[in-house]
Amino acid sequence: MFRISWVLTDALAVGPAPRAQRHLDRLEGEGVKAVLSLASADEAPLALGIEERFAWKRLVLPDHRSERVVQPDELAQALELVNGLRQHGSVFVHCVAAMERSPLVCIGWLMQERHLSREQALDYLMQVHPGTNPLPEQLSALDTFTH
Repeated sequence: MFRISWVLTDALAVGPAPRAQRHLDRLEGEGVKAVLSLASADEAPLALGIEERFAWKRLVLPDHRSERVVQPDELAQALELVNGLRQHGSVFVHCVAAMERSPLVCIGWLMQERHLSREQALDYLMQVHPGTNPLPEQLSALDTFTH
């Protein structure tokens, strides 16, 4: 099932990789204008035409299958991309299953944009996007964003 969760209505949404044309149609129908992909093309082959239909960027972040943990500078880069894509309108952030990497970036965004603590941002995201489950070592990379 292709489920889109709005982190902030008409600003930021999170969900799984859009692998089919109907997923792209659904994103357009929801008003999404830009997409940030955090998974590699091998992990999550995307529907054809995503680059033509949306402002689109890819930044591959490591997940639990990787031999390394996401670094604060990588999260900062992801947040810069989100903020740049926001110039086009609503942004959809995805990884493969929207459990670790894309929720992590959304938590960082909430910390930066809404000045929430890491715990507040995590609690909020778990409410609006059930299935949010970043690993403790991934969350620790957000400590540099704490206000």
